[in-house]
Amino acid sequence: MIDLLDPDKTLIDKRLYREHCIQTPEGIYIKDLRVIGNRDLRHILIVDNATYSFGYQLDNGIPIVPFYDDPADEELLHLIYYLD
Repeated sequence: MIDLLDPDKTLIDKRLYREHCIQTPEGIYIKDLRVIGNRDLRHILIVDNATYSFGYQLDNGIPIVPFYDDPADEELLHLIYYLD
């Protein structure tokens, strides 16, 4: 989805995936933005359908409804208005 939103890679600088997460003893994967060095956290967002994934930086997280290949899905359109 990110490739469709930013095909020239000019808007989204970094991507965090499961391999970038910290796994808790309970098996929960959490994205810790401290792994991105030399960045001001005020300029970083985590958009994820699992709210626990941004548990270390709650102020940087935006929850979103999961996407399941639904052509009628408009969740990202709603996100645009939120970010504006």
